[in-house]
Amino acid sequence: MRVRMIDVQKSFGQNEVVKNLSLDIADGELLVLLGESGCGKTTALRMVAGLETVSGGTIEIGDHDVTNVLPKYRNVAMVFQSYALYPHMTVAKNIGYPLKLRGTPAAELDAAVRAAAEKVHLEDLLHRYPRQLSGGQRQRVALARAMVRTPSVFLMDEPLSNLDAKLRIAMRVELKRLQSELGVTTIYVTHDQVEAMTLAHRVAVMDEGVLQQVAPPKEIYDDPANLFVARFIGAPAMNIVSGAVEDGRFTVRDGAVPLAGAAPSGSLYLGFRPEDAVLAPVEEAMLRARIYSTEMTGNETIVTCLLNEEQVVVRADKDFEASMDTAVGINLDPAKARLFDSESGNRVRR
Repeated sequence: MRVRMIDVQKSFGQNEVVKNLSLDIADGELLVLLGESGCGKTTALRMVAGLETVSGGTIEIGDHDVTNVLPKYRNVAMVFQSYALYPHMTVAKNIGYPLKLRGTPAAELDAAVRAAAEKVHLEDLLHRYPRQLSGGQRQRVALARAMVRTPSVFLMDEPLSNLDAKLRIAMRVELKRLQSELGVTTIYVTHDQVEAMTLAHRVAVMDEGVLQQVAPPKEIYDDPANLFVARFIGAPAMNIVSGAVEDGRFTVRDGAVPLAGAAPSGSLYLGFRPEDAVLAPVEEAMLRARIYSTEMTGNETIVTCLLNEEQVVVRADKDFEASMDTAVGINLDPAKARLFDSESGNRVRR
C-alpha cells in the first residue's frame, strides 16, 4: 500500500521536531528513516501509525487520508525496539493475540499463527514462553505477531537495536528476505547507517526534523546532497577537506587535486571516500600528509592522516605498516571527488 506524507509537521509546544516532511513511499517499498537520536524519525513513524497527532500536513495510506483516523482503523502493524511480548502467554498466543481481539474463529486463527511462525522459523517453538527464548527469537515473535494481521503497512522502530552485533547481522538478512517475500510496504526507523544501507530500497536521511536527502543507498553513499549526509553515511565517513578552487584545481596548503569538469572558484570543501584514495610516495602525490594512526581490521588497514591539520582516512592493504608522523602522499580519483559549498554545506557539483 502506498504511503504519502505531505508537508507533515509536529510540534511539542514551541519545539518543532518534524518540519514540513514530504515522502512518497511506493507500494511494497522498504524505506528507512535514518538519523541521529532526536532528529524526528520516530515521531514521523508514530504519526503514520496514528500514535502521535499531526500539527500540520497530511498523511495518506493508499487512497485514504488518515491524518485524523484512529490507529486501529489504519491497518498498520508496528514492531517496537522492545519486544512488548506478554510473558504469561506462549509464543503461539502472543502471535495470535491480534486475531483473538478481532474474534477470528479458532481454526482460522491457528492456521494463521502457524503460517506466520513458519515464515520466521518459529514453528517448533510455539509452546514456549518469552522467558525461554533468545533475544533474536523474541524479536521474531514480535515480527510474526505483526505479520499475522496481514497489514497494509509495516512500521518498525529500531527493531534490532537490542540484539548483539552478530545476531543483528543475521536478523538483517532474514528481515530483508521476509519483506521481499511479503511485499508489504515497510517504513523502518534506525540510527544505524549500516542497517539503513543494507536493508533499504531508499533511505531518507533526517537531521533536526528536516529531510536532508531521500535516495537509493548507493546514491546516498556516492552522491550525498550535503555535508551532513556526507559525514553521516559511511564507516569511515567521507573525508571533508577545506580549501579553494583555482584554475580547475582544488588547492590546499599541502597540494592540489585536478578536478574533472567545470567547478566554481572560491572557498569550498572537497569530499572523497576513503576507498577512493591511495597512499603514494610524497614526491608522486597530489596531497602531502603525515600518518596520525593506523588500525589493522583484518582485511584492510585504516590509515588516518593529517592533511592541513585535518584528519583524512585512507583504506590501505592489510599488510600496510608505517610509524606515526611518517610523511606520506595521497592520490585520489578526481572523478569521484565531490565539492560542497562552504556556507550552505550543499553539494555544488558531482
